[in-house]
Amino acid sequence: MHFDLAHAAITVVALIITNLALKSAGVINEENKHQWNWKVVLAYFVVVFIINLVWPI
Repeated sequence: MHFDLAHAAITVVALIITNLALKSAGVINEENKHQWNWKVVLAYFVVVFIINLVWPI
């Protein structure tokens, strides 16, 4: 079970870093912060997909 918790923690940290990178790149800004954005969804999907390729549960 501790592997599942570690996997979840790494995924959360990676998504937070991705969110910060998207904000610094200007993909997420104050005007569209709460709107649906395919670029953000795709970025999150790629990050989680790569983590699961490297470290499958």
